[in-house]
Amino acid sequence: MSTQPPTENFPAHVRTALEPSPKGAQLRRRVIAVGGFGLLVVGFLLAIGLWELVVLLVLAAAIGAAVLAVKSRIGARSGGDALRETRAAARRRVDGLRTRKTERQKRSRERDRGKDAGRLNARGVELRRQGDPGGAVAAHRAALEIAHAAGDSTTEAMTLNNLGLALAHTGDERAAIEHFDTSVALLREIDDPHHEGQVLANLGFLHGRSGRHEQALYCLQAALDRLEPDSRAFRHVQEQLRRAS
Repeated sequence: MSTQPPTENFPAHVRTALEPSPKGAQLRRRVIAVGGFGLLVVGFLLAIGLWELVVLLVLAAAIGAAVLAVKSRIGARSGGDALRETRAAARRRVDGLRTRKTERQKRSRERDRGKDAGRLNARGVELRRQGDPGGAVAAHRAALEIAHAAGDSTTEAMTLNNLGLALAHTGDERAAIEHFDTSVALLREIDDPHHEGQVLANLGFLHGRSGRHEQALYCLQAALDRLEPDSRAFRHVQEQLRRAS
């Protein structure tokens, strides 16, 4: 039973010569022709007594073969490195596409959560105006949970403000003041003076309705310092301060 020797480690030109293909056959014929001519030259040199030259030619041929083998191995390694780099670049591109897809999906989910919080806040405001502060409190608390989970500080702060308004309508002024204070602190942290002014105004109005005039004046004056002068809220606060004075 005959076995074929492995050819994976052979130089490329040797593998080509061993292939049962027209190109392999052509290369084999060339090798035979060159080999025959070389033997003819060696025989002639030996016949005329130039064996030293024959030895030099044999050494030169051996050195040339060694050099070709080294170059072939270097080329094979270089080709392997290039293939590995190509594969690594392809993997990086695939990973990049996956990362961008994940980021798009995350942003889409965040937008959906933001819309849910907005719808719940709008529903809470509507319920409060319809005389159902308890339903408004429930809607705003649900919106607050969504905004907090999404890390949307502005929506969270304004939801706290809406929740404070709804709680004030239920008669729970203490809880309302706590939510207003938390909203103000969060808006100050994210540097949103206009919305901070709106919440301070609501807090001032609550203090004023409950007879805490000093606290009301302080909150309304702070709101006036933060609101935009051409806004409706600014004019409303300004009117309340004028009446209080």
